Parts: sequence; C-alpha cells; structure tokens
Amino acid sequence: MLETATTHLAARHARPGRALTAVMITLLWALGLGACATPATESESPSRLTATPWMLVSLAGSTVDTLAKPATLVLEPATDQLYGHAGCNRLSGSYVLDGDQLSFSRLITTKMACAQGMDQEQAFLAALAATTTFRLEQGRLSLIGDDGAVLAVLMAEPNVG
Repeated sequence: MLETATTHLAARHARPGRALTAVMITLLWALGLGACATPATESESPSRLTATPWMLVSLAGSTVDTLAKPATLVLEPATDQLYGHAGCNRLSGSYVLDGDQLSFSRLITTKMACAQGMDQEQAFLAALAATTTFRLEQGRLSLIGDDGAVLAVLMAEPNVG
C-alpha cells in the first residue's frame, strides 16, 4: 500500500523535488499512523488477562522463594474458572472479571505437604482471596486489594499452567 501511494504521488508530481517531497510526506504519514496504533503507555488490554499462563514473581512487594515450586495461574474465559499451582498444591476455583474489577472465589487446593514453600503458598492463596482489582503492564499482572496495595505480581509465561 505504501509503495502504491508513493508511486501515485511521484507520478502526479513530475518535478524531481516534488517527488522527493511526496515520498517524504507519505513516509511521515505512514509512521504517524503506526504511532497512533500503539498506546502511549505500556498498559495491556484486559483481554490478555484470560487464557494467559501467569507465574508468581512477588508477594506483598517481596520476591518469591525460587527454591519452592513456582505458583502459577490460568484464567479460563469460557468457564470463568481458574487453575494452576499454589506452589506445592494444585489450585482451582472461580473468578469474576468486570472491567478492572477482579475477584476469586471457591479456591480449592490439593492437600499435599511440601518441605519448602508452604508459607508462600498460604500467602498466595490469601492474596487471591483478597484481590478486588488488577493492573496489566509490560507482561505483568498485579493483583490489588481494597486498600490499593499490590498483593501479588505475576509474570506472563508461555510454558506454565
């Protein structure tokens, strides 16, 4: 399309200086449209929230224990169900997504005991239960509580769930 517009403008303005100007205007116009298509901020579409595998990277501002099994979360849009790992145990439940409001309910886990990561698992489950809203930025999902505090941060991961 750009090539056709450039050729058309160059043919319409036969003088060499005008052809160059026409090409420059066309390129600037094309670059301007590309810039308009990209959001000014790094925020992501809320639709990216669902069906994306997420991995826990921090709880209440502290990085997670990397020796424990990673906690993961996937929100299924067709059923409003979630699944993943709480750390040691498998996790499932329901969620409600309404605009920027997000809440989790009916959270259940298997009941295995692990040598490492049980405290982190309990903190993750508490963060899910206290979530009221969320923020998506730069491939990260922040779960936020009633008071506006970030309860947990998860990173988009293509190979978890």
